[in-house]
Amino acid sequence: MASLIVLNPDNDLLRRVCSKISLRQLRSKVLQNNIDDLLDFVYKGSNKGATRNKTRLSTVGLSANQVGLDFSITVVDLGIGHKSYNDLYTLVNPRIIWSSKTQIERDEGCVNLDHIRGFVKRSYRVKVEAFDRSGNKISLDLHGWPSVLLQHEVDHLNGRLFIDKLKDPKKAHLVKTGELVEYKKVKKDWNKFIDVSLLVK
Repeated sequence: MASLIVLNPDNDLLRRVCSKISLRQLRSKVLQNNIDDLLDFVYKGSNKGATRNKTRLSTVGLSANQVGLDFSITVVDLGIGHKSYNDLYTLVNPRIIWSSKTQIERDEGCVNLDHIRGFVKRSYRVKVEAFDRSGNKISLDLHGWPSVLLQHEVDHLNGRLFIDKLKDPKKAHLVKTGELVEYKKVKKDWNKFIDVSLLVK
């Protein structure tokens, strides 16, 4: 397995629309190895179960361009807090084909924006079409947190970051190492900010 390196937030690849994958490409050994690496990254960062460390964030999703790969692939852990879903899904060329007008607001973070969080409004429910790593067509009807997660990752594949959706990018939440437990208690009233407006597109 390759050791994936997370891109810095000003890297141009994070702002490009990722290339769609043909079924022929998907069958290649190189691409399947890339998928294994993405899965391995999310597994290692999942931080759940009996050994969960409450002072550390969980990695619940990763899109290929976040680690320098120009492919329309994302791995999402829809099982975080939702027993009705399997753990990890590999989604190739995912498309949101419908989204609800009803929205929810949740705090989000990103491995490319270490220590930065903020509240984002997204559709409460979405319907998604994609292929799995074997080339089989799959459909997902997601609501709540899994819906938010999928929208966050599809945004990545389309060159968008969660900070683009912040109400005030000059007041993104700065959550330093060791502050996560405190932050989770008072998210809405957090008063430590960082200006990310120069990174917003």
